[in-house]
Amino acid sequence: MKKCVLRLINRSLVLVVVMVLVGLGACTSESPTPPATPTITITSPTGNIIPQIGNVTVTVQVSNFNLVEKKGEAKVAGEGHIHYFKDVEAPTAQGQPAVTAAGTYAATAATSYTWPDVTAGTHTFSVELVNNDHTPLSTPVVAKITVTVTSSQPPPSGGQSIAIDLSAQNYAFDKSTITVPAGASVTINFNNKESVSHNFALYTNSSASTNIFRGDIINGPRTIVYKFTAPATPGNYFFRCDVHPTSMTGTFVVTAQ
Repeated sequence: MKKCVLRLINRSLVLVVVMVLVGLGACTSESPTPPATPTITITSPTGNIIPQIGNVTVTVQVSNFNLVEKKGEAKVAGEGHIHYFKDVEAPTAQGQPAVTAAGTYAATAATSYTWPDVTAGTHTFSVELVNNDHTPLSTPVVAKITVTVTSSQPPPSGGQSIAIDLSAQNYAFDKSTITVPAGASVTINFNNKESVSHNFALYTNSSASTNIFRGDIINGPRTIVYKFTAPATPGNYFFRCDVHPTSMTGTFVVTAQ
C-alpha cells in the first residue's frame, strides 16, 4: 500500500513540474515582431516654388517596401511599384487599380519621375505605393506636395545659343566651372560614363534650396541632352549632381552679354 501511495505521489510531482515548466515557457515566449510599415517620402522638389517651367522631376524615398518591375503581375505582400500623379488625387479604393486618366499618372519602380512640359501655375504632385497588380496597399501609403511653377526669367530675345559637353566619371564632373552669357539658350550634352546614377542640376546658390533647372537622373553608361535658359542676371550660380550633392559640384558663371 505504501509503495502505491509513493508511486502516486511521485507521478503527481512529475506532472506538477511539467506543468510549471510549460507555464514558464509560455510566459517567457515573445510575440513575433510585426513587419515594419512601408513609407514613401517626396524628397524633391524641396520648396513650394519652382522657378522654371518645363520638366519637373519628382524624387522619392521608400522604406520597408521592395520596389520591383512586376507591373500587372499577381499581388505579393511587401513588393510592388510606385504610381506618380499630377494634378489629380491618388486613388485609394481597396481592390481597385490606383490609376487615373492618361497623362495624369505614371507607373514605375524607379524612385524618380520627370513630368514633361509642366506649365506655369500651381500644381499638385502625389506618389503612392501600390501592389504588383496596381491596387493600393491594405493601408494606403501616399505622399503629396503642392508647388507653384513660375518663369523667373524672361525668354531670351536674340540671346546666344551655347552648347556644352559635360561628363561624369569616377563620381566627378569633368568641369568645375561652366561659363555662359546671360539669357543664353543652353544645351548640355551630358555623358554619364559609369554604371551609377548622375544628373546635372542648376541652383541659385550652394544651399540648393531654389533650382533653376533640374535634369533627369540617368543610369550610365548613357548620354542625355539637357536644354534650358540661363539666368538673365549675371553672377555666380551653383550646379551639382543631385545624387551626389557634396562630391559633384561646380560654379555656373553667367556673364553680361
